[in-house]
Amino acid sequence: MKILFAPAATGSGHNMRVLSLAREILAQQPDAELTVLLGSLQSTFTPLFTEAGVTVVDLAAGRPVDYATKSNLGRRMDWDGYIGGYLAPAFVNGERILQYLALIQEHRPDLLVSDYNMSASMAAAILGTRHALVTERYDFTLYQLDDQTLVDGGFDIEPEDLRRGRQALHACFEWIVSGAELVLTDKPLVPELDEGTAVARALRPGGNAVFTGPMVRRIPPSDAEGKARAELGIPEGPLMVGSVGGTTMFLENKQKVVDRYLEAYELLRGQHPDLQFVLLGREPVPAPESVIQLPYLPEWMPLLREANVLLSAPGWITVTEVAAMRIPTVFVLGSLGEYHEVEAARRLDLLGFPTCIDPTAEQLAATVAPLLAVRPDHEAPTPGQLAVAPEGPGTALAARHLLAAAGRAR
Repeated sequence: MKILFAPAATGSGHNMRVLSLAREILAQQPDAELTVLLGSLQSTFTPLFTEAGVTVVDLAAGRPVDYATKSNLGRRMDWDGYIGGYLAPAFVNGERILQYLALIQEHRPDLLVSDYNMSASMAAAILGTRHALVTERYDFTLYQLDDQTLVDGGFDIEPEDLRRGRQALHACFEWIVSGAELVLTDKPLVPELDEGTAVARALRPGGNAVFTGPMVRRIPPSDAEGKARAELGIPEGPLMVGSVGGTTMFLENKQKVVDRYLEAYELLRGQHPDLQFVLLGREPVPAPESVIQLPYLPEWMPLLREANVLLSAPGWITVTEVAAMRIPTVFVLGSLGEYHEVEAARRLDLLGFPTCIDPTAEQLAATVAPLLAVRPDHEAPTPGQLAVAPEGPGTALAARHLLAAAGRAR
């Protein structure tokens, strides 16, 4: 059985979710032949996939790709600047479709698994190759946001161009979802946000979509001896972890989040002098000596097991991991200008998670403070955590569905 994975290149979460699925598929069917078409963060993920037994094809031919280290949008949202300048190159990319057409024909998989990779899905449809869509999006992001939200995010919009763009993108997503052998989503349906979307329709009885819950790595057991904390040199005391990785639309918003984390940390130290803060980011930033700064940690679960609270952007793979682990988390969005995560932030708020958009340091500190009294792994899951991860990880279920789809195709 041959499965070809094509994660979208726009964020680490797509790579991590595919890695988790690949590991679980090989655990269930060790003789499966798995290949991943890797388009970003190659230096980080190539060894992880290789160690897992997955063949790696580097789409960038050794050129490092990381969408988290630069701004990806300008303030003008019209057809040329937004559709032509960002969405088409990132998601509906003619050259990339041709590349996937060639690679699919070369590898001849039984099943192509596209992790929100629209170009790969289109290539599979053109060739008649069975494909599964793994997605945390119920439709293209633009389709689930109105013009006013974009204006509030500081964008200069051209309404008619965005109207036409929404129609075109929605039609494209509908075609991909309806033609897929299988659609897997780790995002629970929220009717007030998802009504009219392609995936919401596919989740109805008789549809081709399944809500699996978190498609995440196997969760390590609790470490009563605190090995992760000792290995990272974290002193005793309540532990707050702040994550600032991931794709950003405007780099200044990422810096704003870092600033708010650090300011809130200083305020919270007035109440908890022994508070420890670990900041996870791609680049070091000016910070007090007491702040422990670490680069991107592919295997961060042992650290989270030690944390009283995590501060993070609402990137969905992070949401699913921490919900499955039952980690108290405050989700922080620097600005509505980070439009690609606004829908997730709204969903999390509706599900009952602590969520802040462009908070002051005082607001963030007030939100975090009650969670510092929560001991890791000693609290019952919250309603929000149960909505996202009703049975903990759903990776095994997702892998069974993918193996069945590959078997049908074969």
